[in-house]
Amino acid sequence: MIKKFVFFALLPAFIIAASLDEIKLELIKEYKNNYPKLSIIDLELYSNALPADFSTYRFIRLGGAKFNRASGYVRAEFKTSENIQRNLFFRYFLKANLEVLRANKDIKRGERLGALDYSVISVDFDKLSADVLDKDDDLDLISKASIKKNAILRASMFKDNKLIKKNELVIATLQNENVSISTELTALQAGNLGQKIKLKNNEGKVFQGTITGKGKVSLE
Repeated sequence: MIKKFVFFALLPAFIIAASLDEIKLELIKEYKNNYPKLSIIDLELYSNALPADFSTYRFIRLGGAKFNRASGYVRAEFKTSENIQRNLFFRYFLKANLEVLRANKDIKRGERLGALDYSVISVDFDKLSADVLDKDDDLDLISKASIKKNAILRASMFKDNKLIKKNELVIATLQNENVSISTELTALQAGNLGQKIKLKNNEGKVFQGTITGKGKVSLE
């Protein structure tokens, strides 16, 4: 059973509601930034007590947090009427649904994920882990282990099926008339055959090239 906290009784109710609505709206924005497909049903916000002069506070921002759970504590930054920064903590409970992927069949270890291997379903956000996959993720993936039918697909279950992976050292070749120069660069992006990616050298200079094979790029 969720225990609801009581707000400071002496503050005008309309002032409290208006101030707390700012925090709610900012919380919703953070969740939507992290999970664009999230369908929010309700968001409840509670505090043990509020300062007697809370009505004079000006809301600045929310403190840093992952916002990947359906409930928790959040720090909100305010400025008082004396322009002093003040932090207050609030307990919140989010009710929402999220579109995720569910396996249509058993997926074997080392098997490439196919378009017919999963369905898109809506699930209670409170029951999901932070690394669930959705239909807009890069789904060119290979399973790390066997996955049972009806399992919710998570990023940790798979590895990229990319010809070149991010941060991989590759041989980059620059062809100029009859002269070919090769050097070792670090891939800043993952990609497959024919795709353009960014790379950098040891000095941090950035280049662009086209993937020509496994660990090979042609510089432009």
